[in-house]
Amino acid sequence: MPNVLTTRAATSRAAIRTAALLLLQLTVIPTLANAQPHQLKIKIINAKTNQPITDEHLNVALRVDQIGSVAMATDKNGIILVDTGDATTIRILSNMYADCRPRGELYTDYSIATILSTGITTGNLCSNVKPTPKPGYLTIFEIPKTYIPTFPHPPASNLPHSDENPHTNPN
Repeated sequence: MPNVLTTRAATSRAAIRTAALLLLQLTVIPTLANAQPHQLKIKIINAKTNQPITDEHLNVALRVDQIGSVAMATDKNGIILVDTGDATTIRILSNMYADCRPRGELYTDYSIATILSTGITTGNLCSNVKPTPKPGYLTIFEIPKTYIPTFPHPPASNLPHSDENPHTNPN
């Protein structure tokens, strides 16, 4: 009979241990999940080559009460990892490269909630590349500042310039 009691006691201890682990998982894991900071990724792509830009230091400003911005470096994949804390919006400005966003989008405060839920791909005036937004990513396009676009035809030269006879009628 001692074997039956020993087996029952061992089974009872195993059940208590399992219940305690389950209770621990139900209480601690949600707490840890809520304690993790909100993070988003900014991906910077060369609009002409469609390759990541690995040497940019993007100016990043988180908006709760913005005082200034911080230059943040890209990694080898052209990505900047940003801890957003309690901020609700983020503003970015190019630093070492030329920004390809339309002028009206340059000083945009992007919603952090939107970036985290659906992702945002910014406008791109420098090429036709426009990837689908990816949750957690803000994708921006830039080109080297040394890039000078070429046009098929030079601008019309027969138009009057502001410094040529400003008070005469051009007709």
